[in-house]
Amino acid sequence: GAVQTGEELVIKAIRRKKARLVIIANDASMNTRGKIEHALKGTGIPMFLFGDKEKLGHALGKPFFSAIAITDNGFSERVKEMIEETMNYNKSLHGGDLFE
Repeated sequence: GAVQTGEELVIKAIRRKKARLVIIANDASMNTRGKIEHALKGTGIPMFLFGDKEKLGHALGKPFFSAIAITDNGFSERVKEMIEETMNYNKSLHGGDLFE
């Protein structure tokens, strides 16, 4: 699919060079965040800290997700634009509105 969800699948998508954009919830554990950031090192894959686990999950029809990887080029570009617009609009890094 166009989206991989959860720490393990996100890391797998990064290692297989399938991920085009990674989003980690602001309230993800430091362990999860550290593992994903380590996998991203040197890849050039953009990453955002955005929203919270509940909002990420609800955006995808689940209770919560700590992290997602978007694997579709077009979809990843549009989501990246939306996040940047929201961040610029809010003038903060908490995100939120995009996934409500």
